Formats: sequence, C-alpha cells, structure tokens
Amino acid sequence: MLACMYSGMTYVPIDATNPLERRQFILQDSQAQALIVDQRTIHDWESASDAEVSLPLIIEATFAEQSPASPTLTLRALLTTANSSERKVVDGDQLAYILYTSGSTGNPKGVMITHHNAVAFVNWGRQYFDVHPQDHVAVHAPLHFDLPVFDLYVGLTQGATLYLIDEKTVLFPQALLRFLRSEKITVLYAVPSALTALINRSTLLTDSSTQSEPLPLRLLLYAGEEFHPSALARLMQMLPDTHVYNLYGPIETNVITACEVLTSYLQYQHIPIGYPVSHAHIFLIDAYNRVIEDTTNEGEIVISGASVSPGYLNQPELTARAHVTISHEGREWPCYRTGDFARWGEQDMLHFLGRRDTLIKTRGFRVDLGDVESVLSTHPDIAEVAVIAEPHAEYTHLLYAFIVPTPGKTLEKGTMLAWSREHLPASMVPWQITICTQLPKTSTGKIARRQLSGSL
Repeated sequence: MLACMYSGMTYVPIDATNPLERRQFILQDSQAQALIVDQRTIHDWESASDAEVSLPLIIEATFAEQSPASPTLTLRALLTTANSSERKVVDGDQLAYILYTSGSTGNPKGVMITHHNAVAFVNWGRQYFDVHPQDHVAVHAPLHFDLPVFDLYVGLTQGATLYLIDEKTVLFPQALLRFLRSEKITVLYAVPSALTALINRSTLLTDSSTQSEPLPLRLLLYAGEEFHPSALARLMQMLPDTHVYNLYGPIETNVITACEVLTSYLQYQHIPIGYPVSHAHIFLIDAYNRVIEDTTNEGEIVISGASVSPGYLNQPELTARAHVTISHEGREWPCYRTGDFARWGEQDMLHFLGRRDTLIKTRGFRVDLGDVESVLSTHPDIAEVAVIAEPHAEYTHLLYAFIVPTPGKTLEKGTMLAWSREHLPASMVPWQITICTQLPKTSTGKIARRQLSGSL
C-alpha cells in the first residue's frame, strides 16, 4: 500500500477469503495491472488463470520466509513495475485506492478514493485525536475495509507503532483480549460486533471485576454499525479509563461526524453521532431535497466536503443516483446521499434515527429495526441480536429476530416472545424469534443480514 502511494499508483485491496468469482470480478472491473499475493493464496489465482480474466503480473510476497530486508526487495520490485525509482508527485484528484463493497446488483461496487479525499480524512484524524509516537495502534479491521485508513495513515504519520492483528486472533475474542494485553495496545478502532463479542466471549468482564491489570487502551473508536447503548454501557464499565468515540460515515465519505460517548448518552435509544468533522458540510433534507434546519423534523443525511468520493468505478448511473445538488444560503452544494436519517439536537448535535432500508412499514406503522434491536438488547441474557424485515402481502413487512444468548444462559422462543410483548409496542414485536449460537458476520465484521434473510 505504501509502495503504491510512493510510486503514484492506485491500489485495490482484495479480500483473499472472498469467492474466486468475486475476486475475479474485482480484478476485471478495476483493470489491475499487477497482483501482489502471498504463497498461501497464489494457487487459487494460478488455477483461475485460464478463466475469463487473464492473470495480471504477479508479485509474490514471501516476507515470512526471507530475511528482515525482504520487504525492501518487494517494494523495489513494485517501484520498478511503475518504471520509477523516485517518489512521484501526484495530483490530488488522482485515485489513491479503490475499496470494493457490496452492491445491490450482486456484484461489488468499487468506491473511488482520491488522494484529496484521503488526505482530508487523515489530516482531520491527526488533529482530532491525540495519537503520538508512544501509542500502540491495533489494525483490527481487514485492509479492504475503510477503518484501517485511520490506523495505518494516522498512526504512521503520528509516529505510532502499528500492530496488525492476524485473522485467527480477530475471530476469537479471548485471543484478541490476550493480544491487546500482550502488545499493550493503546488505540483500537473496530466495529461494534467485534467489541460485543469481546464483552460476551472473553474474560474481560471477570478480569475487570477481579482487579486484574486493566487494559492499557486509552482510545477506543467504533464505526460501521450501531452500538446498542446497553452493550456499550457494559463495555465502558469494564474500561473506565478509556475514551470511547462513535464515528459515523459511509465508505463513500469515511468519517464525517464524531462523538465522544458520555455516560449520559447511554440512556438514549441511539447513541448520538455527534458533530460534523472539519472537512464535512452536513445537511438534512426532506423528500423534496429541501434543507431541514429545525430540531423537530428528521431528514436524510447528505454530505458535501473534501472526503466525498467522486463515485463508483465504471458505474456512472449509480454514481448519479447517489449524488444530489442542494441549494442553501445562495450556494449550490454537491452532496452524497447516505440513505441514513437523523435529526438535529441541542448545540447542533446529530442524532441518528436509522437507515432508509431499516425504516420499514409493518401493519400500517413505521418501525425502525434498530429500535427493536435496541430494546431486545436490554434483556440481561441476550449477548447479540439482529432484526430483519421480510416483505409480506398483507402486512407490508414482518419482523424476524435472531438472538444469541449470553454464554451459560438458555433462552426459549416462547419466553422471549412474551418478554418482547411486555417491552415493545405491538407493531414492533417480532413475528418470529430464532435462537442462535452466533450471528453470521461479513468479512468486515458486521452482521451479515442478507445471510439471515436467506436462512428463513
């Protein structure tokens, strides 16, 4: 990644665990000219070389099998590929990297990020957070996700030490806890699902209650999905000396609001997403693209600013649908539509209300699936919960809840339905509850809701 930046090339991180067809699509769609791959996965690529996609130039990375100087050799090979032995000066509008994310058509969509986009975000991160050379920054999320942009580039520019977490450690909460302790991690940025697993499936709770040496974490950042207040409250109790931040922003913009989570916020249905960052202009708009400024109405979040992606690679129609021009105070603002809804609170703080695809109608009532999840998560024996909506001819949608019990606890469907009726309005009570041992996760650690839908 650094070598690509140095030589003025665009990089495309690919999830090696993705199905071969998806990896081939990304190679073809991005028109990659070279592929850097390790010995473990190179066989998959070679076996696909006679398929529709011709295999690009392969640079084999064998860092673990060579001397400590081997990364330099690999970087030099990459620089030679770019026909350059010196750093290239690039235009700010040139693409720095392309991040592929799930698309509604079934094929992934490539989100284009320019150097200008990346620099705006990194400069904000450097100024907003006090990351310093003594910090140990964990790189928890996979590199094809947008979270590591903070870890890598803010961490390195501030002189911190980076600790990449291998995939096996990420999968096992107790192993992750041991890693955080042994490497004395002070800065961690992760999705709520991973942190919830740390609460429920590691000894973090018992360690904190038995006065074991506390984790050295001083900064804990989360993003990517909602962190239900009840679970977040438990985590903050275990980490009393840690500053916790809720960062919000889609992959197309990276972070555009930030909120340090205060204990008073834990009483809300949703944790506030906070205040706009320095490089973002945020508007709430109604169905007619008119700006909403009062605190009594809600609207869709749209963003204008330096970190907003120019669009999706090779998909001009999708790019056009995702962007809108807003007229405000005598000026035209080119904006990205998030599909998320919010309202302004006191002192211009933004309060998240849900996504367009989680605000559904059922039996004539509008329901936010996040609200249902938030209430269910307050049950003391529930570790994780996900609620999805399925279309229904008579009721418009029906709600289905998937629940993971706290370790050592047993839950019954009938008991949970009865509890739901006591704590939820009738319109928000799930039609069906499924008790699971675990929820499926995407490669970025979020709950795989499409997979849950396919299991019905």
